[in-house]
Amino acid sequence: MKTYIVIYNENSRGKKYTKTDLELIFSSHDLNSEIFVTSEVKEVDLVIKKYKNSKDYVFCAIGGDGTLNSLINSLLKNNIKNPEVACIASGSGSDFLRTFAMPNDINQALLRIKNNQNYSVDVSLIESKSNKKYFINVLNFGFLAETVNLSEKLPNIFRRFRYPISFWLKLISGKDSFFNLNTNSYKFSSKAFNVSICNGQFFGGGWNISPKSSLQDGLLNIQIFKVTKIKAMKLFFLAKKGLHINDPDVILKKSDKISLNTKQPIEIDGDFFDYGPAEIYVKKHSIQLKI
Repeated sequence: MKTYIVIYNENSRGKKYTKTDLELIFSSHDLNSEIFVTSEVKEVDLVIKKYKNSKDYVFCAIGGDGTLNSLINSLLKNNIKNPEVACIASGSGSDFLRTFAMPNDINQALLRIKNNQNYSVDVSLIESKSNKKYFINVLNFGFLAETVNLSEKLPNIFRRFRYPISFWLKLISGKDSFFNLNTNSYKFSSKAFNVSICNGQFFGGGWNISPKSSLQDGLLNIQIFKVTKIKAMKLFFLAKKGLHINDPDVILKKSDKISLNTKQPIEIDGDFFDYGPAEIYVKKHSIQLKI
C-alpha cells in the first residue's frame, strides 16, 4: 500500500485541521500517511524533495486551488514522473474539484479517493521573462487577473465571497484594453476585456467558465471577451452557469501552445502570477489524479 504524503495548507480559508486531526482521519480509513502542515510554498518543495519515488507515494493536497497548484509545481519541478495526486477541498474556492463533483467533506472525499480510480490529466506550463509556473485549472489574462490580485488583499471575513466582491470593486474602474495573442493557427490583435485560458471548467468560487473543457485532450480552451465593460457585466452573470459561451462577442479557440504578447496581468489557479508577455505550453497527461 502506498503512503499518502499529505500537504495541508494552514492558511487555506476552509475548514481548519490540526496535524493530529488529519493523522486520525487518515488512520480511520486505513491509509498510511505522513502529514505536513505548511504555510509557504518553499515548505512544500522541501517535503517533496524527501519523497520523490512515485512508486511508493500518493501526494495529497488539502486546501484550495492554490494548495493543489503548489503541490503540482513541486512534483513537476522535481521531475517526478506520472505522480498520483489526490486533492481534498479545504479552501474558499476549490474550483478545480468541482469538475469531478468531489465532496467537500473530508471523510466522503477519502472514500472516493480509496477506490483507486486514476484519471490521467494535462497540466500546462507558463513562462514569462522573470517567472515560470505550472497550472492545472484556469489562467486569466487581463481584468480578471486584476480582480484576483485584489481578492488576496481582502480580510478573511470575506473569504467565501472574495472573488465576486473583488470583481465588482474592480469593475468600477475597469475597461477594455489592447490584447495580442497567437496560437499555432490563430492570431488576435484587438481590444478586449479579458482572456480566459482553461484546462478545467470552474473558477472564481463556482463560475462555470469553460463547460466544454477536457483535462485529457492536450488542448487549452481559450475565451476572448471582446466586449466593453457594460457587456462584460452581463456576460459574467451568464458565466455563473456557463451560458456566456453562446454569445457572439466571446471568441472561442483551442490550442496546445499560446503566446501572450501584451503586458496585461496574469493569474493562474487563483493566484497572481506576473505580467505578460508569456508563453504557454500543454504538458499532456502529466499527473494521475485520484478521483
